[in-house]
Amino acid sequence: MIRASLLAAATLLAALSLGGLQAAEPDNHSPDIPAQLRSMMADPELAQSDFIENCAGCHGLRGTTVPAHLPEIKDRVGWFMCTPGSRAYLLRLPNVAHSRITDNAQLADLMNYVVFVLGGKSVPTGTKPFTGPEVAHERQFALTSVSLKAERLRLANVAIAKCRAPASLRLQYPGSTQ
Repeated sequence: MIRASLLAAATLLAALSLGGLQAAEPDNHSPDIPAQLRSMMADPELAQSDFIENCAGCHGLRGTTVPAHLPEIKDRVGWFMCTPGSRAYLLRLPNVAHSRITDNAQLADLMNYVVFVLGGKSVPTGTKPFTGPEVAHERQFALTSVSLKAERLRLANVAIAKCRAPASLRLQYPGSTQ
């Protein structure tokens, strides 16, 4: 009887959570991967699935995080590819560098999905995709002793100054005050 009650409560919580997700994200399905971007990933569907399993819980299926207080990545993350330092930052983020995905090429594909599919129009022209060896190198230097918020802001300011990124990149997500 207790197990049945717990199962019913868990089902109700899951239904309420999904209802909240749908309200926050009207298009609650993953975006299509454009044909021209498929060639930069060994397995685009696996990269998309890895994103859903490892990142979408916080960053949303389409890279939109509101109402969560996390950096929104949709049409914004690509700006972080405009300098070597900000490019490395993306791979050094703790949840990336310490990902349970141990295959570096597979993690590179996941990050290429994030940057090129979800980042969309924010990716600077001529940006090269991440590679397995690059991921292997950068994940050794995971950001563990810095303020991620301060480092993100510093790199956003660099992207604004050097790469003509929009000033709104300073904000964690559109409409925020910080």
